[in-house]
Amino acid sequence: MLSMEAASGYFDLVERDAEFGAIDALLGATPGTGRLLAIEGPPGIGKTSLIAEAKVRGHEARMEVLGARGVELERAFSYGVVRQLFEPFLARLPAEERVELLAGSAALAKPLFEPALLAAEPAADVSLALLHGLYWLAANVAARRPLLLAVDDLHWCDLPSLRWFAYLLPRIEGLDLLVVVGLRPGELGEDPVLAHIVSDPIATVVRPAPLSAAGVARLVSDALARKADRAFGSACHEETGGNPHLLRELLHAVAAERLAPTGANVPRLRELGAHAGSRAAALRLSRLPPEATKLAQAVAILGDDADPRHAAALANLDEQAGSDAAAYLARADVLRPQSPLGFVHPLVRSAVYSTLSTIAQQAAHARAARLLADSGAESERIAAHLLRTAPAADAGIVRTLRHAARGALARGAPEGAVAYLRRALEEPPSGPELVSVLLELGSAETLVSGRASVEHLREAYDLLDDPIGRAKAAVLLGRQLFLLHHPDESGEVLRRGLEELVSADAEIGRRLQAGLIHNAMMEPRLYTDAVELLDQVRHQAADATAGEKMLLGLLALHDARANVPADVAIDLARRALADGVLRKAAKGAGPFIMATMVLAMADLDETLEIYDEALTDAHRSGSVFAYAAAKIFRSQALLYRGELTEAERDGREALDACETWGLALAAGYLTGFLTCALIEQGKLDEAAELLARGGFEDDAETAHAHWFVDSRVRLRLARGDPRRALEDALAAGRSFEAVGGRNPAFLPWRSQAALALLQLGDRDEARPLAQEELELARIWGAPRALGAALRVAGLVEGGTRGLALLEEAVEVLEGSPANLEQAKARTELGAALRRANRRSQAREQLRRALELATICGADPLAERAQTELLATGARPRRIPLSGLESLTPSERRVAEMAAGGLTNREIAQALFVVPKTVEVHLSSAYRKLGIGSRAQLPAALAEQGRGAAPARGSTR
Repeated sequence: MLSMEAASGYFDLVERDAEFGAIDALLGATPGTGRLLAIEGPPGIGKTSLIAEAKVRGHEARMEVLGARGVELERAFSYGVVRQLFEPFLARLPAEERVELLAGSAALAKPLFEPALLAAEPAADVSLALLHGLYWLAANVAARRPLLLAVDDLHWCDLPSLRWFAYLLPRIEGLDLLVVVGLRPGELGEDPVLAHIVSDPIATVVRPAPLSAAGVARLVSDALARKADRAFGSACHEETGGNPHLLRELLHAVAAERLAPTGANVPRLRELGAHAGSRAAALRLSRLPPEATKLAQAVAILGDDADPRHAAALANLDEQAGSDAAAYLARADVLRPQSPLGFVHPLVRSAVYSTLSTIAQQAAHARAARLLADSGAESERIAAHLLRTAPAADAGIVRTLRHAARGALARGAPEGAVAYLRRALEEPPSGPELVSVLLELGSAETLVSGRASVEHLREAYDLLDDPIGRAKAAVLLGRQLFLLHHPDESGEVLRRGLEELVSADAEIGRRLQAGLIHNAMMEPRLYTDAVELLDQVRHQAADATAGEKMLLGLLALHDARANVPADVAIDLARRALADGVLRKAAKGAGPFIMATMVLAMADLDETLEIYDEALTDAHRSGSVFAYAAAKIFRSQALLYRGELTEAERDGREALDACETWGLALAAGYLTGFLTCALIEQGKLDEAAELLARGGFEDDAETAHAHWFVDSRVRLRLARGDPRRALEDALAAGRSFEAVGGRNPAFLPWRSQAALALLQLGDRDEARPLAQEELELARIWGAPRALGAALRVAGLVEGGTRGLALLEEAVEVLEGSPANLEQAKARTELGAALRRANRRSQAREQLRRALELATICGADPLAERAQTELLATGARPRRIPLSGLESLTPSERRVAEMAAGGLTNREIAQALFVVPKTVEVHLSSAYRKLGIGSRAQLPAALAEQGRGAAPARGSTR
């Protein structure tokens, strides 16, 4: 007869050939093709045993196998599962190997394993830094030997660890890293991050089926060492539904009663079946010594992997009594036989926990918290228990929870910090400490729940009485209201803070003023307020402090949008951005983005360099908001240069960050830029799907919606719906002008409306719109906007006059970084020359247009250029994409770094990309430069650089 302990894994692995095949397929995957296997099923179906089997087979395959398990009690413990995976592994390594694994970008993860490195007052959001550092830690481990990460009960995984898995999976290609997880299916719809992980393209999902009636009958006979009657076996199958855990629990009861497996005993079996599962564990406990029950309840309170000494102390047992009780519980198949203490199954833990009343549970968690505090445990482990206690008006509890919240924030887990601080608020804190807790809670909630943050920041603001403290709170509250798109409330808070501050702190005053201006610049009904405030800034025009630079950045954007000559706006923007002070202070916020956008609209190479620096800051500081903002607007800059593949990549990475962290205000910008990149590549269905998924309502009267509406205009024109495109373009124009917008570099609504009218056959109506845009573009003077206006004006005019305008467009764009716009101008000029029967000149323009469009990845434009070229009588061959000029910014950056002697891994870490990306860029660069190895790069770059156009801005 099998013992019940021995039967545990055996029951779970019967009839699992398909699951074993999936495990073998995972472990046998081609090196560098990272995969995830998700074992999904209800409690008791055998997920844990299958994961254990995967770990065994991983060890046999000489893999580094790291395991962890989600624990319901520890869901608020930040990076708990990640720490389970890596902490024991790092702890057993020699010091020099540990240093090696945590070198380079992996050093960003050090604070997770070395608490002394956490700042006393950490930044509010370091999530990205830890995610990136942990990725490189895993990559470094996998570089030594293939790595298998095995996580059971992923549905109970803490959110920061889940986010790391979501961050890891898209970057796993190229690593010898495999992941196997177990989870319950019912949790997927409730947790978007969990659903995102399981639905990743690299994931394979297996769902173990219940045991068959024959399988159950065989297990019953094996466990009871006696062949079971058919009726008895069938009854066991019916009572348990083929669930291995429930079958095991039922057979525990059968064995305890010495019930023979005969048909005559089926009625009694059915009575026992009613107790199978949760009540069966309680029944087993009732047959054990009272000390065993106390210890089991203590372990249920402490959670899995409980220290035996802590469990014994919590159960009021001495060390020997605790050891004896643990042995009883192991023999009864309640606890695992090995230390640390844990239950054989989460269902057993739930059953034992439920034997305690709510009051008893709260009291036990309070005692556990004191016990852990006395033993010097981390504050977050203590806080996990305090979350389950009743308020006691204890100042010590408030201090512990605040300390735990600071630790959670320092580890990039704002959800945990919010949970701790909300519980601290219930305690409640007294006197001045209440304001501190409210401010800390409101600040943490800005990363989790915008509306809740407003509630608590407002409450703190109302309780403060000193002007400087109120002004600082007003900056936070006003910014959050702005991000939630409540401009009136935001403006009221900022204005009141500025009035009360008087002249107590000039720098805080500037930040309040910047917030007011930013609000008003984006809303037509508030725009006059922005003009009045900016007039004051214009007369001050200082640029020494971060606050002064914020004001200058806003002024630069306002003037550029109003269409002053580009040189004037560029000077303001450069002063705002000088020395990186604004970039570091703003952390992706409006004034920095606005100043940089001015340079993008002026087609300056330095734009991409500034966004590169912002991305580096975001990775090192860990600010997801700053990362998303830099990616969104870097995507815009790449789009305007015609780097469509990279613009799409940046846009999708920003979209992932926004969706994961809930950065809703970015929707209009991000959707607009990404949609345009898709349209230019001919991905119209994807563009339409993206537009339908999110953005702004049709009647949105806000500057945040301008690029969203512009992308919808372009999609409707591409799909042959000029009437609705015209309506959208005119509406966007009215909204743009209502916030002082005149510059077509920002929103070329007139030319888009003119193209729609041209499609509708109304050339006379199109002509004044095209002409007005051309006049405005000449004032701004930058090549992209002027070239586009000339192209549209040329199309509208037609004839000799139109041909001259198209020739001027090509001349303006020649040598500029606006390759996509140049390709469009050359295509239209070539087509016009062909129609004028100037075929030789047409071929010259169309060949260059085809090459530029192909380099940009603008497939529909390339197809049109080729069609026109064929119509001239030419027979074009495949366009050779070669030479230094054909390299994308990322390819050139990587090639230059490789030529300088850096390895692929060093390049990847420096640029915050994955090694596979570096390999792809280098392979493409070799092909375009006509070389075959890394050793040839320096000479190829030097030779082809002579006489080439100036290098474009580098990207990351």
